[in-house]
Parts: sequence; structure tokens; C-alpha cells
Amino acid sequence: MRVYVGIDGGGTKTDAAIISESGDILATARGGATNPHSVPPHEAVKELLHLLDVLFSSNVDFLSFCEGICLGMSGIAEDQERQWIIAHVDDYMKSKKNTADSIHVNCMIHVVTEGEIALMASLGQPHGLLAISGTGSIIYGITPEGEVNRAGGWGHLLGDEGSGYRIGQRTLQSVMKSHDGVLPTTTLTSLVLQELQVKHPPELKYVVYQADWNKSSMASMARLTIEAAAGGDEVARLLLMDEAKQLADTAKALIHQHVSFATAPMALSGSIFRYSSLFRNTFLHHLTGVYDQQQVVCLENTPAPAVGAAQLARLKCHSDKSF
Repeated sequence: MRVYVGIDGGGTKTDAAIISESGDILATARGGATNPHSVPPHEAVKELLHLLDVLFSSNVDFLSFCEGICLGMSGIAEDQERQWIIAHVDDYMKSKKNTADSIHVNCMIHVVTEGEIALMASLGQPHGLLAISGTGSIIYGITPEGEVNRAGGWGHLLGDEGSGYRIGQRTLQSVMKSHDGVLPTTTLTSLVLQELQVKHPPELKYVVYQADWNKSSMASMARLTIEAAAGGDEVARLLLMDEAKQLADTAKALIHQHVSFATAPMALSGSIFRYSSLFRNTFLHHLTGVYDQQQVVCLENTPAPAVGAAQLARLKCHSDKSF
């Protein structure tokens, strides 16, 4: 029996999964943030090791026969950071050797990007293109040789074009511009006022400038623009189309970084792609002439990224231990 562990580590939550040699999902678990840039590093490691405890506690054999662990960690870009996480997980596995006589001695540990595990889950391979539009946004391009390229993903202050955060922010700004007469009347006004339980647009400043208003709060406003656009509201439609174009411009820049990217499969991931056909279609339209859209995969029922990480752990172990 051989098992493989996958970790999808993020700034708000972390998912974990164990799969068998044949790819069956044996166990899953969820924990808190493990991104050392979102929480103090010692808290991130503590949460990560606790999640491994939870995962392995579901079956004593899982620990004994774990051949590989792959961690897809958001926010981890430098080799020094990757080695730091690998060292902690390696120490954890070695410490467990004292309590499990048959533990697999050569458990391989890898730290990769969130893009690699998402591609593995969506496409069944760790290379290709990945466009993410969720709370944040980023475009990944990973060559068949494993070279990781990226464009965007610089956070809500430096970038995140075409993200839920940016769309949510512009949703609120559009309400205020409509109130001032800069933009025409829009159904966004009534949707936002109802959602945030205020009576007049000027009262929004008493909501959004509070300490408990965070990135997730802002990104949640994107849903209202998607709803308004689907109902034909022109302000909402133009907003979504402009953000989709900006993200497409980011994707074009990434595609030009490597000759293989023009024909590589592309996976679309994230809630904005999933719930807005206008955003998705506009994004793809602006790639015309640069990218073959027949290669686009937008699957809603693909395995979770944590499962993709476990699949990648298995692939790396099967590739002569040197993928």
C-alpha cells in the first residue's frame, strides 16, 4: 500500500487530501491559513503540521505508507522559503518514525506553486496555462520542462486586475459615481444598499472604512455586478468587460513569455470565471489572434487543488524520484 498527500495552502484556509496508488481519494481535511505572508510564519507551520496530524489520524496506515507529500503553497516564491517548509515537514515525518515502526523512510516532500496543483487537478498534467480569477487574479504558464512563468498576482494594492476584489471595489465606486451623476442610474445602487443594509449611498463610507471590512468583504461585492450584468445593467456589463480585458492583457503578456504557451491547454479557475459567462467570453475574445481558444478547459467538476497536489506527489515519486 502506498499513499500520497496533497496540500493546498492558502492565506485563509488550507485543504489536504490523501490518495491511493490508483488515485482514489482516501481522506480529506481542512484547516486555517498556512501562508507565512498572511499569518506569522510560526503560526503557519503550526497549522500545517496540525493539519497533517488530522489527516494521518484518520488511518494509522496512512502515516506508515506515505511515499510522497506535495504542498502547493500560495505566497511561496523563493527557494529559501520552499526549503524552510520542506525542513519542517521532513522533521515532522522523522519524528513520527518513533511511533510508527513501518513508516515509509523515503517520503519525498515537494513545495510547488498553487498553479501547478490547480493545473494537475484541471488538466491531469502539471504544465500548461492557468488563469485564476477569484478573490485575487494571476496567470500562470508552466512549460513541459517545469519552468514556472507568471504574470499578475501582485495583490490588491499592486495589481489583481480582473479579480473579485477589483470588481467589488469598482462596484462600490460605480454606486458612488452614479450618485454623483458621473455614471448613469444603475441597478447596482439598489443591490449594494440592500446587501449592506444602508439607505443612501453616502452611508457606504461608514461600512467600508471600518476595521472589519477586509479583502473578502470587498470581493463579495463582485457577485452583485455579475447579477446586475446578467439582468442587462449597462454599467455592470461595461465594468465586467473592462476587467476581463485587463486580465486578458495580462494573459497575453504571459503567453509571449514562452513559445509553447500559444498552443498549450489553458484552465480557467475561480469564481468570476465560473459565475460570469460575460466575463469569461470577453476574456477569451480578447485572446483572439494570440491564443488558440480551442485549448481552453473550463471544468466545474474537476478535483480540488489539494487532490491535484496529491496526484502531483504521486507523479513525482513515479518519475525516478527526480521529476
